[in-house]
Amino acid sequence: MTHKEFFNVLIGKPPAEIELEIEIRKREVEQLPDFVMKQYCLDLVKENKLQDFLIMAAMQRITETETKLLRVEMALHHYTKNVKAKKKYKTKKTLFDRFKTMLSVFR
Repeated sequence: MTHKEFFNVLIGKPPAEIELEIEIRKREVEQLPDFVMKQYCLDLVKENKLQDFLIMAAMQRITETETKLLRVEMALHHYTKNVKAKKKYKTKKTLFDRFKTMLSVFR
């Protein structure tokens, strides 16, 4: 689910499949006898379905974000592990260090 689709869900524009399910439920409720009860049930059906879809979309986004975070953490772990594991080579001694070593023999 892209950012645009997710924010459309937050605004209240569900995809066509969800609207179809809502319409099917509405038609079932319209067969009830009392008009006030029908209207109340229709509103509940619509609100319930939209909330279910919103929760599903939010969980999907959380899962995608956690997956990306895990990948970054694993890459960082492998990078730091490889940096520490590199063999350190001896540094060349300067000419001054060599002279000091040679002169320390005469002490």
